[in-house]
Amino acid sequence: MSPSQHDTAFLEIEHKFLVGDNFALDTFLNACRQLNPEREKALQVTDTYYLPGEGAKHIYRHRIDAEIQQLTIKSRGGDNEVRTEINLNLGPVPSQEAEVRAWMRAVGAGEGQPIVKDIHVFDFPDCEIVYYEARRGERCVCCVEFEAKYAATESAGLEILERYEAALGFDAQPREKTNLYDLLIGSAQP
Repeated sequence: MSPSQHDTAFLEIEHKFLVGDNFALDTFLNACRQLNPEREKALQVTDTYYLPGEGAKHIYRHRIDAEIQQLTIKSRGGDNEVRTEINLNLGPVPSQEAEVRAWMRAVGAGEGQPIVKDIHVFDFPDCEIVYYEARRGERCVCCVEFEAKYAATESAGLEILERYEAALGFDAQPREKTNLYDLLIGSAQP
């Protein structure tokens, strides 16, 4: 069954954990490697967020890195454990940043707010595990994210997260429930 055939095709099922200065990054990376990922990579990503008005229930993201370029709409507010995420692939090059900015102005989304992330990704058949340092001006957060891939149901996706989190010593209770935009740029609003 292809991802587009699942009930969860346009859902992001994810847990985010903020980690501090005492986080043992090398130990974490080695523990991920011990789980035998299909692929491991590190790269820099620029996510430019566009908010279509105060109190908006969705936010737009234009993502550019060395491999992909996407325009995404995500639901916003409340717990970000399960939320809408619809990606349009724009192709890796050339950058369509000017076109995206013009599009966002036309739909009333205002100026883009870029966040630069240095990411380290581990791809597994059913989960993506990412460590990243995200920066916006002087503000910076370091996170570990677990995202279920190709889960047939929300509960199956949450079970996938639980399995990988347990294997790496994470407890879902103290996870971060605020999206990255609101952590670094906005204030959490419904």
